[in-house]
Amino acid sequence: MPAAATELQAAERGRVLGLIGDHRANWSLQQEFYLDPAIFALERELWFPRQWVIVAHASEVPEKGRYIVRKLFDEEIIVVRFGDGENDIAAYYNVCTHRGSRICTKDGRGRLLVCPYHAWSFRLTGELQTKQDLPEGVDPETLGLHKVPTRAFGGLVLCGLDRANLPDIEPVAAGLTDRLREHGVDNARIVVRKSYPTMANWKLVLENFLECYHCRPAHPEYFRVNGHVKVTAMRDAGQAAVWQEEVDAWHSVIGDAEFNKGVWEPGDLDTMPFAMHRKPIGSGRKTLSDDGGPVSRLMGGRTDYDGGESGFRIGRLSFLSAPNDYLAMFQMIPRSVNETDVVITWLVDRDADVDVEAEKISWMWDVTTVQDKIITEDNAAGIASRAYRPGPYTPLESQTAFFIETYLSQMKALITGERAATASTEWEAPMQLFASPKAACPAPRH
Repeated sequence: MPAAATELQAAERGRVLGLIGDHRANWSLQQEFYLDPAIFALERELWFPRQWVIVAHASEVPEKGRYIVRKLFDEEIIVVRFGDGENDIAAYYNVCTHRGSRICTKDGRGRLLVCPYHAWSFRLTGELQTKQDLPEGVDPETLGLHKVPTRAFGGLVLCGLDRANLPDIEPVAAGLTDRLREHGVDNARIVVRKSYPTMANWKLVLENFLECYHCRPAHPEYFRVNGHVKVTAMRDAGQAAVWQEEVDAWHSVIGDAEFNKGVWEPGDLDTMPFAMHRKPIGSGRKTLSDDGGPVSRLMGGRTDYDGGESGFRIGRLSFLSAPNDYLAMFQMIPRSVNETDVVITWLVDRDADVDVEAEKISWMWDVTTVQDKIITEDNAAGIASRAYRPGPYTPLESQTAFFIETYLSQMKALITGERAATASTEWEAPMQLFASPKAACPAPRH
């Protein structure tokens, strides 16, 4: 890199470190973190490549030879099932090693992956199959597809960009695989998928998703359906007591073993964050539907509804909501400094009726996410004003504050190369999300 470019890079990183140093704890970020393309470029270089994210459900590549084309941050990848084993799934950059053409332009199936430009072909395991046209002295073993770090477990397919610096994903697989199976994630099929392109920085999208303080004014349908809003959307001692009565009643029905299920790992640069929590839906509802009634076949081998919902966090940008009869899978995908895709995939049991009503299944999260798109874009528009200044997070926004403090500490460490105790060590699980205090205990470190 030329000296002038090196100096410019150093100055830019110094500017960001100065902004981090000026941040007031438990307040929202300064304007530049939401609007500056240079900071987004720095995140793309340093932060995004360290994140494992859900890229697909295993049912999207159901048999050997099936492949799909997906985006992983700003890269396009091919996800392919290369064998008959449950987790025989790999991913490759969608780049031919001949002259760089895209190999796959759409989902498909085949014995080989064939580039349409010069018909170079590759095995499903990535090795170059075409060899007869290679110049003398060129080793075909060096021309296999560029692999993308991939891990499949519990019906989910996760990928990341930077193999050398991704956190260890095995504790997540060990901690969540059985819990995912209990909810039928591995035996599910997709009913519908919707994308909600949101003109806002990815951090604003995530900040909004991590708190329910806005649920009362912004989400009347969600507020009506979910009993936990009595403690996550308002600070009202009377309502909190009512919620505790609902939790205790649910506990008495489902028993200690089911009630105390849960795990919480806040994570750091070397430890992938993950969590699972359970809570009752409330008000005698069986599932997260408009009227509280069933919308599909029970999942995970259940024989009856228990009126609960499980929430999963997998990394920083992927989430699942699991009532008893369907799943909603969330992917937060940064596109640019002011554009984020929120993709939701709804799944049901593989053996559910083929004519299940997708609108009834997707209703709650669809109407809620449309509303989230509006309020987050309004948030972004206000932040772009010269009048914007950071504001304080309330106690009902503790998870959002946790995310921001963690993000800043990690960006500082990635820029300076100096590891220090991160803010996450000072935080505990958000107790209001867990019906059982026992379930909020941190996951054991390996």
